[in-house]
Amino acid sequence: MYPELNQKVALITGATRGFGRAIAIRLAQEGVRIVINYRRSMTEAQEVLDTITSMGGTAKAIRCDIGDEDKIYKMFDDIQAAFGRLDILIPNASFGIPGKLMDAKSKYWDVTFDSTAKSLLLMAQRAVPLMNQWGRIVTVTSYGGQRVLDAYGVVGPAKGAVESLTRSLAVELAPMNIIVNGVMPGLADTKSFRAIPGADQALARIAQKTPAGRVVSCEEVANVVAFLCSNQANMIVGQFIIIDGGAFIVG
Repeated sequence: MYPELNQKVALITGATRGFGRAIAIRLAQEGVRIVINYRRSMTEAQEVLDTITSMGGTAKAIRCDIGDEDKIYKMFDDIQAAFGRLDILIPNASFGIPGKLMDAKSKYWDVTFDSTAKSLLLMAQRAVPLMNQWGRIVTVTSYGGQRVLDAYGVVGPAKGAVESLTRSLAVELAPMNIIVNGVMPGLADTKSFRAIPGADQALARIAQKTPAGRVVSCEEVANVVAFLCSNQANMIVGQFIIIDGGAFIVG
């Protein structure tokens, strides 16, 4: 569908499950060579790797805690050694400590912002020199960047920082033909969400109030990301596309 993506190289952080996994597989379908970033489970990373290679694609798994600056630098050294370039950056992974702001310790702030917002800046700084007059950065945020959500304490401000960084990077990098945008997925039926008590009831409740009548799938989010990476989206700059079946606009 997007021939210009064939043989490009993409890094997707948090690529072993949920949105990240779906994005990695979707881009691989376009012929993109995939760097699968993971923090813990090599088993899950290997499953994504096997899925991509079984399609005839090329993929490499790199373990990296994106909350650690030194490890980010090491990951990019590995990418440069393996591919000599990077065309697409999808900073999907983040880690946040939930709770109320008044209960948050400074450590909670540092851990959340390091893995969610600071990591975006550090990765962009390393990625851009590897992009040769063509690049795409697509960030992933959530409702918490624009709304005050219960127990979203320091996570919400970190997501807000991701949105602000996305817009600033978009303006600074557009003259270099590096297009930066973001996506804001709604609630999806993912393995991570299923680990939360009452997940079934929450999914049913959200689906009922969503105009589309259901929650979004990870694959639907991945389709939008692939479009934003394509040349068809060249004049979409610094925007966030909400993918949630209309849930956000009805409250």
